[in-house]
Amino acid sequence: MQNQSANIYKLFTMLWDAVLLIGLFVLVGWWRFEDLRISNPEYYNYYLQLWVLTGISWYAVGQSSGIFAYSAGLEQRNVVASVLRSAVSQFAVLAIIVVGLKGYYYSRIFLAAYFAGFYLLALVGRLVFVYYLRAQLVRGRWQQKILLVGQNQTLSALGKLLENRVDMGWTVVGYFDDAHAVHAFTGDFDGVFCAWPPGSPAYDALKTMAEHRGKRFRYVPEMGQHYAGQLAMESIDGIPVFSQREEPLGIWRNALVKRMSDVVLSLVLILCFLSWMLPLFALLLFLSGAGQPMFRQERVGYQGRAFTVLKFRSINAQTGRSNGLQRWMRKVGLDELPQLWNVLKGQMSLVGPRPHTLEDHVLYGSMVESYGIRHWTKPGMTGLAQIRGLRGGGEAASKDLLDERIRADVYYVENWSVLMDVRILIETAVRTLLVPSSLHTKR
Repeated sequence: MQNQSANIYKLFTMLWDAVLLIGLFVLVGWWRFEDLRISNPEYYNYYLQLWVLTGISWYAVGQSSGIFAYSAGLEQRNVVASVLRSAVSQFAVLAIIVVGLKGYYYSRIFLAAYFAGFYLLALVGRLVFVYYLRAQLVRGRWQQKILLVGQNQTLSALGKLLENRVDMGWTVVGYFDDAHAVHAFTGDFDGVFCAWPPGSPAYDALKTMAEHRGKRFRYVPEMGQHYAGQLAMESIDGIPVFSQREEPLGIWRNALVKRMSDVVLSLVLILCFLSWMLPLFALLLFLSGAGQPMFRQERVGYQGRAFTVLKFRSINAQTGRSNGLQRWMRKVGLDELPQLWNVLKGQMSLVGPRPHTLEDHVLYGSMVESYGIRHWTKPGMTGLAQIRGLRGGGEAASKDLLDERIRADVYYVENWSVLMDVRILIETAVRTLLVPSSLHTKR
């Protein structure tokens, strides 16, 4: 958004972060060491290097991820997601650098207090200022006055959106479908949105008029009544190409953040839980008469490629029945716990669409048109569909329920964020511990 509110937001956030970087370093350093320059000058130099690298890396990561930019309709949830992504990316970079700078010099208490305080206050500052800017836009400040010219369904949808969303920062001051009328308009305006096709005489004349008056000119293509709010544009050597669906994990930064989170969390879970639960439940299953406690199964994963998952046996291979222990493990999802190895290997993620068997893959693909989109990301141990109670075979294969299940998977693919992953993991843990039945198929 090229207006005053965007410039104010960028200036404020960059200054706010600079104040935090300097102020917190001084305050936390004094709280932890008092005057480190006197007590240990060598250590002080290492901490000073860390502070410089923190500032440089934060502004570099922030510039690439857009955490200093204010866009039309920016909401608090978008701010939270962008700050979290930037924090994870910066922390990963600094972790590598700190090791190279003899990281044992640094106090863990200092690092925890400094970075926790910085990320928290950086986020709070942005949330407060976004709320303030949106409130000012609703009151009519910093609005850009625009003309809507031409006629198509997408332009009509844009007009209705801007009428209902004053906080977007655009005010429509005129609708025109006649070339003479728009050229005769003498009122004040900042830009033009044109629906006339490029190359037409009317389009060229309007573009010339706008540029002659120093106004910004934008083209709104006709996308039909199903113009798809998620439509995304990319440029291939200057040629615009539109895609029907957003794909956040197609951006390398997002994919890197998700992969690093998977590696760290899966290692923690393997060391803290799977290391003793695997032999314990394997022994309990063997003693309960379940037979071989572990088994391998082919599943369909990322890009539709097959891979092998490891599971606790929840159904007796000979009788086709489950004992009490197996039913309980399946109810709370413990039979899936060995799949942490698949996450660590990179075949799965902690959060994503659940991988289906080869048979279900063929069946569900024939029943739901958008089924294949769920394979744009790695399958997960849990997912959005699972916390909504949309899991399992049998009844879940009914058309209506399966449609709802795949819609949840596709929504996850198109709207992934760090916050969504965190929410799904927390809700999965809470439901598993308190209401495990809510994780099962809706009825």
